[in-house]
Amino acid sequence: MPHANANGIQIAYEVRGSGPPLLLINGFRRSRLAWQEGFLRPLAARFRLVLMDNRGTGHSDKPQDGYSVEAFADDSAGLLQALGIPRAHVFGVSMGGMIAQRVATRHPEQVQGLGLGCTHCGGKAAIAGERRIWELLRMLPTAERDAREVARLLEEAYYMPEFRAANRPYLDCLFDLQNQNPTPTHAVQGHAKAIDAFDGSADLERIHAPTLVLTGDSDPLIPPANSRLIAQRIPGARLEILPHASHLFWIEKPQEAANAVIRFFESCGA
Repeated sequence: MPHANANGIQIAYEVRGSGPPLLLINGFRRSRLAWQEGFLRPLAARFRLVLMDNRGTGHSDKPQDGYSVEAFADDSAGLLQALGIPRAHVFGVSMGGMIAQRVATRHPEQVQGLGLGCTHCGGKAAIAGERRIWELLRMLPTAERDAREVARLLEEAYYMPEFRAANRPYLDCLFDLQNQNPTPTHAVQGHAKAIDAFDGSADLERIHAPTLVLTGDSDPLIPPANSRLIAQRIPGARLEILPHASHLFWIEKPQEAANAVIRFFESCGA
């Protein structure tokens, strides 16, 4: 697994495909493995994908502190710079969408087109999901409840009920894949604090990159109203809402999500 020194830490990354560069940034405590092939294959046929493990996840450094959305954004921009990519499309989901917002405002010269998936702008403008769902998100394994049981409980926040029922073996395999190198507790807590501290609401009007805002229509964690708000405040932003999809829409509806991303970024030019 290659690494690059970005913003003072070692970031693990993977490059695949060919075409205009597209940086993909995943969310809370998830490494690049959370993207999955059904979403990546169509994109790799059109773009040079840069997949990264956020600090604290996967094979990247896992420092004890230094977790903030701004630090994640500087890591992302630093990775592009280390790879000799002066300008790229940037697509982030959930916490990765918060990171992508900050990349667009802190490093605008590096962003060709911007994609914000299932995310919010933070601060008082953010529209909260169900409190019970947010409490599930912060759940950690204990002596009484192991990591697999916690993951199954968390699925309520991420997937439609019918998807969970129809894809039990697949979701168990996905858990096994991601937990070959699990995110440690201190990094999970660092990610959570970064989300809590994030407030980009006053900066949305400063985003001038062409922007796609994409979400599922049944997301209980970050309700679609957040995407509508973001799309209203970013000049010229395009909003797409996928029907019958929850928070991890690119896993539930990989081809539809990939098609939306391809259509938009191809319209932005290289």
